[in-house]
Amino acid sequence: MRRLIPFTILAVLTVASLVTLRLSYDQSGTHGSRVSIVTSCSNTLTTKPKEYVITCADANTLLAALHWTNWGQATAYATGEARWNNCTPDCVSGHWESEPVTVWAWRIRDDRYTRLASSVPRVLGQLTVTPYPA
Repeated sequence: MRRLIPFTILAVLTVASLVTLRLSYDQSGTHGSRVSIVTSCSNTLTTKPKEYVITCADANTLLAALHWTNWGQATAYATGEARWNNCTPDCVSGHWESEPVTVWAWRIRDDRYTRLASSVPRVLGQLTVTPYPA
């Protein structure tokens, strides 16, 4: 019985190392350029989108002119412009407003970013990105 103790310890440590290695891989930058994100309105996968429409029904809210860094890493960042229709007095007669924005995508699952957020909460606070039907 005492002979089995070192082998049992070795087996437990090996399993723990493999689990740690897998978790580390999932959060590392080893995903590279194969990481994508679901586009909001067309439900297709893309990498480094230059534009991301937030409101698909009327396209009155969007992130534009996006330039990404760290794509494929645990968190990718973009700078660009947030644009929205102020819908005053109504959306047809409303005026477009904009301001600089920082966007970040994170939580990679199945080689896709599943979370998206921006520095302009009125345009996009945080969004869970999933293909539909979900």
